[in-house]
Amino acid sequence: MRAVRASRAAGGRRAVNGPSQTRAEALASLTRRFERAGIESAEHDAEALLLRALHVSRADLWATPTALLSPEEALDLTGLAERRSSREPLQLLLGTTPFCSATLDLEPGVFLPRPETECLVEAVLRSVHAEQGSLLELGTGTGAIAIAILHALPEWTGAAVDRSEQAVRLARRNAARNGLTDRLQVDEGDFRRPEALRLAAPPYDMVVSNPPYVRSADIPRLMPEVKDHDPHDALDGGPDGLDAVRDLAVGIPLWLRPEGLVAVEIGADQADESLGIMRPFLDNARILPDLAGRPRILMGSRRR
Repeated sequence: MRAVRASRAAGGRRAVNGPSQTRAEALASLTRRFERAGIESAEHDAEALLLRALHVSRADLWATPTALLSPEEALDLTGLAERRSSREPLQLLLGTTPFCSATLDLEPGVFLPRPETECLVEAVLRSVHAEQGSLLELGTGTGAIAIAILHALPEWTGAAVDRSEQAVRLARRNAARNGLTDRLQVDEGDFRRPEALRLAAPPYDMVVSNPPYVRSADIPRLMPEVKDHDPHDALDGGPDGLDAVRDLAVGIPLWLRPEGLVAVEIGADQADESLGIMRPFLDNARILPDLAGRPRILMGSRRR
């Protein structure tokens, strides 16, 4: 009777994974379904959602792979499977994501942090030698970059801005979740209008950003997880994808102290153009690769 009530509560949706399935059988079935849906990381995503539906750790799952799913677990897994099969991002279904040493809450409507952006954080940390300093993150979204850097630099403080009210609220919540409320100030502001941006304590010792850099015409060709779920403003870099890089270049003298560090994520095919835009403002301008070896991170220091 309890399973019937659960099914009715879900609008009569039929559980794909019935109560007679074991955990291992449910995982195999879900993996096949995701492969048919064109999801590249089918097995990984299936396991992650099974863990979410069961509310167990990976160790617990594989300690008892022959345990049967309860009706409630099967129904929860069915709902998650339907959403992922329709290409809703896994991160949103899980509600949180690890990013470097931080854990971040996520919401629909706020840009989702990507694993390749961890390379930007790592590059910054390799380049910082001062025990104390201040950073500014522009277009912070979830707060991922600023939070990860401040986690690793306990004597640093920071500011972060985003033009989305929702993103600002979420970044503040993530700063609190990661114990950084006293060290990271998050405010609403649009770095795409550099001279109008009001900041708490410029100039900063470091400016970091993962700005919009997708060419406008390329957005419809992105994966459904991206084009249908990330906010358009966080993707669209204009006709050549470099509008935001130009705005960042104009803002460097306004935001950054002389010899301060700049680190910006760029599109993998934008290295030469980005360097051309930034070189008049930077010394030692260079491009660093991401995990796949693609040119992804522009770094340099502000000219005196």
